[in-house]
Parts: sequence; C-alpha cells; structure tokens
Amino acid sequence: MPLTTVLRAVHVFSNVVWIGSILSVALLVGRARFMADGAEVGGLARRVYTHLAVPAFLGSFVFGLTQFVMGIGAYAHVPWMHAKLTLALGIIALHHIIGARAKRAAAGHAKSSGGTTGLMVALLVCAAGVVWLAVAKQLP
Repeated sequence: MPLTTVLRAVHVFSNVVWIGSILSVALLVGRARFMADGAEVGGLARRVYTHLAVPAFLGSFVFGLTQFVMGIGAYAHVPWMHAKLTLALGIIALHHIIGARAKRAAAGHAKSSGGTTGLMVALLVCAAGVVWLAVAKQLP
C-alpha cells in the first residue's frame, strides 16, 4: 500500500473523529447553559475536547500537512485546494472558539459560555464544503 494512501486514510479518519467530537463538545456546552449543574456538563465537554477533539485535530493537521508537503508541486496550482484550506482554517478557528467555551463552562461559567447553535451550523457548513471539494475533485 502506498504511503500516500495511508497518509490520506489517517487524515480522513482524524477529520471524522475531530468533527464529530468538536460537534459533541458544542452540544454539551450548549446544554450546560440550561442545566442546574452546568459545571459538571461543562467538565465533560472539556474532557471530550482535550482527550478527543484536540488529538484528532493534531492528527488531521499533521497528516494533512505531510501530504501537502510531499505533493507541494501538485497542490500549489489547484484552485480547489485554496478553497479547501480556507474552509479548514474556518473549522480550526471554530474549534478553538468552542474549546474556549467548554473551558468556561467547566469552570462553572456555563451561563456565560454563550450559545453554540450558530457555531455548530458554521462548522457543519465549512466541513460540508471541505468534503464537497475533496469529493468533487475526484469526479471526471
């Protein structure tokens, strides 16, 4: 099996875990605002963030960057890659915003951690865009 196939498979797997876990964190933070013991739910959100979302993000980043560096000549001139990386940057920013809200909720400030519905929608739109670009580039 070629190294590029392994790198791509681990990158995609990391993305699936990352997006799923960061959406879970956002759901938990959103729920913590309405719970009597929001800090407990916030603590769970923080643990999911630090033990699942962050490692998956790092895996995605490292394996994606490795592919990019290995094929820099091939990727440098394709317009879809610029759009994909821009959307990925949006996902990274949302990842950090949601993580900060999870930290606030875990510290007992669930009421001030803010709503997460808009963040989740933005994250899903960006992720769908990345998936579309990744799949569409393979079509004839």
